[in-house]
Amino acid sequence: MVYRSSNPALNPRHFQGGMATERMTLEGTVNKTLALLALVAIGALFAYSIVLESPGTAGILIIGGGLGGFILAIITFMVRPANPQILMSCYALVEGLFIGAFSYMIENYYLGGSEGVVLQALVGTVAVFITMLLLYKYEVIKPTEKFTIAIISMAGAIMIVYLFNFVMSFFGTGVPFLHSAGPIGIGISVVFTAVAALFLILDFAMIQNGVQHGAPKNMEWYGAFGLVITLVWLYIEMLKLIAKLRSE
Repeated sequence: MVYRSSNPALNPRHFQGGMATERMTLEGTVNKTLALLALVAIGALFAYSIVLESPGTAGILIIGGGLGGFILAIITFMVRPANPQILMSCYALVEGLFIGAFSYMIENYYLGGSEGVVLQALVGTVAVFITMLLLYKYEVIKPTEKFTIAIISMAGAIMIVYLFNFVMSFFGTGVPFLHSAGPIGIGISVVFTAVAALFLILDFAMIQNGVQHGAPKNMEWYGAFGLVITLVWLYIEMLKLIAKLRSE
C-alpha cells in the first residue's frame, strides 16, 4: 500500500522507482536526516548565543527564521530540484535560527528565566520519536487509510489555527487560549503535540514505502527533509507544552 501524507516532502508519487541506477536506502535517509538535524542544531546554538548577548534581536530572528524557513520549504516543494541538498541545508540553518530564538524567548520571557525547559523539550522530543518508531516497527499503530486521513485533517486544522493567529497578531489579538497556561491552553498543547507525534507514523511509512519500491537516490533527501520538518514541529509543540505546565 502506498501511504499518503500531508507532508509535501513525502508525497508518495515522488517515491516511485524510475530508471536511476542508485536507489533510496534507509541508511542513506537516516544519515541525511542526521546531517540536516545537525545544521538545525548549529543554527539554533548560533541564534541562542546572539539573543543571549542582544535580547532585542529575538523577535527579528523568530520572524525572519520562521518566514525564511517557510519560504524555503515552499520553494523546495514547488521546484523539487534533483539535487535539493543546498536548499534543504539552508532551510535547516534558517529554521535553527527560529528554534534558537524561540527557545530563548520561552525560557527567559515566558518562564522568567527558568532554566531546563529547553533540555526537557529536547529529551521529550527524542523520547516521543523513539516511542513512535517502536510503535510503528511493531505495528502497534498502523498508518491505515482512516488513520492517515484523520491525522492529515488535524494537521491541516492546526496549520489554519496558527495562520489565523499570525494574522490576528497584527491587530494586537490572537486565538483565545492558544498560548495560555490554564487548563484549556494546556489541553490545546497536548492535542497539538499528540498530532505532531502521530504524524511521525506517516513519515516512517512513506520512507519505508520509498525504500521498498526502489525510489531514486535523491529521495533520501526528501525523506529526511520531511522527517526533519515534523521533528521541528514536535519540538516546538513540546517546548510550549512543558512551558505551560511549568508556569502553572
